[in-house]
Amino acid sequence: MKVPLPMLDVPHAAKPATAPRAASSTAPAELSGKQVFKLFPTPLFTGMLSDITICDRVEKKLRELQRAGRGSFAAKDAMRAYMSPDDLQNLPEMAELVDVIMRESAQILDIYAIKRDSHYITNMWANIAHPNRRHTMHMHPNCLFSGIVYIKTPQHCGPTVFASPRQLAKNLEPTYLAKNEFNADVFVMPPEKGRMLLWPSHVPHAVEEGKADESEDRIVLAFNIMIRGRVEISTARLDLS
Repeated sequence: MKVPLPMLDVPHAAKPATAPRAASSTAPAELSGKQVFKLFPTPLFTGMLSDITICDRVEKKLRELQRAGRGSFAAKDAMRAYMSPDDLQNLPEMAELVDVIMRESAQILDIYAIKRDSHYITNMWANIAHPNRRHTMHMHPNCLFSGIVYIKTPQHCGPTVFASPRQLAKNLEPTYLAKNEFNADVFVMPPEKGRMLLWPSHVPHAVEEGKADESEDRIVLAFNIMIRGRVEISTARLDLS
């Protein structure tokens, strides 16, 4: 996830004309040197595990925890669900995946130029559920970044949906002729085994209802990232050690 820091391409000021041109009697006035600045973007980082068999080894450990009754179980009609304990980052069987998460999150923190002594995974857990089960819109508090890794993704299982935090700031919603990156408030990410997603933790997200025919489980591992160190901001100092 080596994403370069975006740079604004600001052209040099146009050289003044040697002599003023007469205004055209037919052509309307127009702008030159036009630019679009994408203010305050919300990034979603993604990438694929180079070794997809990590997912299989993670699933094996999750099944052990599930059979041992460690975690919580829920059922909504036929929409079964299991959530593991939230300290999976401490298990030796998760070390391969933890290493990837730590490396990738370090790069993202560097992209943001966040000063820190170190960073760590505060929580890591897994959801094993019916492939069509929904998960309501929510956010992850008490951390900087959150992420998921798709461990098992049956065909047509529920996708992950991200909602724009700016929705509540709108006081007018016009009719759009087509959805694009400037007017869309929802982004849908199709699930794919071995794909990791990382995003700022304040971004609301959910799991949409799937349309899978088979009853094979959908398995997703989730985690949160936080930093250690002292935040040196006047009137807003904070010790995160």
